[in-house]
Amino acid sequence: MTGVTGPTGPTVTANYQSLTGGDVTATTQQLYPLTGITSEGTAITLNPNGTLNLAPNQAYYVDFSMDARIPAGSAASANLTLDGNGVAGSGVGLNNSGSTVTIVGSLAGSSIVRTGATAGTLALNVQSGPQASSFNTPTFSVFKIA
Repeated sequence: MTGVTGPTGPTVTANYQSLTGGDVTATTQQLYPLTGITSEGTAITLNPNGTLNLAPNQAYYVDFSMDARIPAGSAASANLTLDGNGVAGSGVGLNNSGSTVTIVGSLAGSSIVRTGATAGTLALNVQSGPQASSFNTPTFSVFKIA
């Protein structure tokens, strides 16, 4: 004996990437190459250079965090770019200009990223100045939300 068949519809596939990366030392803006931990679906793929390819006509929630070791008199920042353009609201930074010692702080940010009619390349970038800062222990997550 069987019961009534419930409603049917499209199958929803989860699309996400959970990533990390190694240590990076930077002064000028540079790519923070990411490495994959776990993923699901095909809307988000990791490129060999540590960037992510995002499927077209989609919305994604992105969050990231990392530690930054910032020398006295310097500042450090991180931001997301989509196809080389800054993602609004994704930039975060720490300033150590009034100190005489190196500090370790956390940089963390999140944003909604939307792709257009073509696939987009998402990247995490870091920079520091005037002295080089080191960035490490990153966590980076991307979820397709629409």
